[in-house]
Amino acid sequence: MKPIGQSMIEANLINQYQLDELLEYQNRSEERISLGRLTVDLGVVKDEDFAPFIASYFDVPYVNLNSYSKVQPEAINSLPQSIAKRLNVVPISREDDTLTVAMHDPLDLLTVENLETVTRCRIRRVVSSLKQIKESIESFYTGVFLKPAGGSDQDNAQSIFDKRYKYSWPLAPSLIRLLIERAHKNSVTSIHIQPEKNRIEIFFRNDKKLDKIASYPLGALSSISSFIKMAAKLDSSISDAPQSGYFVFNVDRLNIEVGVSVLPLILGERIVLEVPRRIGWMDEDTWFKAV
Repeated sequence: MKPIGQSMIEANLINQYQLDELLEYQNRSEERISLGRLTVDLGVVKDEDFAPFIASYFDVPYVNLNSYSKVQPEAINSLPQSIAKRLNVVPISREDDTLTVAMHDPLDLLTVENLETVTRCRIRRVVSSLKQIKESIESFYTGVFLKPAGGSDQDNAQSIFDKRYKYSWPLAPSLIRLLIERAHKNSVTSIHIQPEKNRIEIFFRNDKKLDKIASYPLGALSSISSFIKMAAKLDSSISDAPQSGYFVFNVDRLNIEVGVSVLPLILGERIVLEVPRRIGWMDEDTWFKAV
C-alpha cells in the first residue's frame, strides 16, 4: 500500500507542497493526529471529498448519507443516540447479528470494539463524511430523514450543524504557533489573516510583497480571533471596533514580541501579526531584554 500522502497527491486532492506543509504541521503538533484527519481539519481537503478517497484507500464501502434512503429503524434502535454522538457513528442497517455502521475513520478499531460491546452485534464498517454523520444522527434519531438538496429538513440540519460546530476549531493555537515560527525563520515582517467569501486567506508580507501561504474554512476565524485576542489581552467581546496590542512568543530560546492589530470588516475581522515587533532573551535581571 502506498503512503496515504502520496495517494492523496495521485488522487489530485493535494499537491507536493501541501503534503510537505501537512507533514511539518503533524510533526510539530502536540496532539497525535493522523495525516488524513489533519488534511480535513485544516481545510486543505473538504470532508465530503476526503471520505470517498479514504474509503477507496482502505477498500471499505463508501455511503453518501445525504442520498441514502435505506436506513432501517431496527438499526437505529440498536445503538443509543448518546453513544452515536459520542463516537461519531450512525447505524444504517441490520441483518441478524450484523450491524452496518457509518464511520469517518475506518481504522478506528477501538470504536468498533466499543460498538460490538454495546450492541452485541458484529460491526460492518462503511465510510461517510464526518459532517454527514453528525447531521444524520440529528435527523435519523428524531425520525426526520434527510431530503434531497433544497429540502427544508436538510436546511434545518445544516443550520444546526453550523451553529453547533462553527466555532469549535481546537487547532487555532497550533496554527498560530506554526505561522509565527515559519515567519520568524523566513524573515517575514507580518502575517495577514483575512476573511473572504467562504474562506480565511493567510498571507506573509516580505519585501513589501504579500504571498498567500494558506487557506482555511471561514468558520475557523472566530476561534483564531478569540485565541489571538486572549493572548494579546484584548477584549474578545468587541468585534465592531479596531483593537491593537501584543503578546510574547518563545521560539529558539528567544522572546519574540508579536504586535497584534484587529480591524472589523463586513465578513469578519482582519488580523495582522507584526513579527517581530521586538526580539529579546531571558536575562537574570530583567524578564525581557530587547536586542
